[in-house]
Amino acid sequence: MSTTMPDELGWRRFGPDSAERAALVALSEVLGVPLRPRALELRPGTMFEVEGVDPESRYLFQVVVNRGTYTSQQRNKVLADMFKLLWLRATRFPEAEVGLVLSETTAEAFKPRSWTSLAARELGFALYVVTTDRRVTKLASDES
Repeated sequence: MSTTMPDELGWRRFGPDSAERAALVALSEVLGVPLRPRALELRPGTMFEVEGVDPESRYLFQVVVNRGTYTSQQRNKVLADMFKLLWLRATRFPEAEVGLVLSETTAEAFKPRSWTSLAARELGFALYVVTTDRRVTKLASDES
């Protein structure tokens, strides 16, 4: 796997004004590493794209930045993305930190005292929230 990512080539999926790109740029600043989309070949003919990967594959992030009213479709996407990244970590990148970058809307999937919050914490999943003004903060966890 190549560890170099020409800047614009890495953004093939997200345009310059996309919310996903803005979220990844903001999280890159927080983590101190560039995160870009990357397609991974899992086996011949089976590709998987991770929306935010650093050059050394230490961080694997998906972005779910839907706006508006929180829906069950958004919850399902959040959980599917978690499952995909946990599977990748367990089978291909055991040392990687996995996580999601969420909008304030989709962060509702991880309300305090919910099973999803507990599962994310116990599985070592990083959760970040990006605001409409493009600030990224780690989602507070409930330790109770």
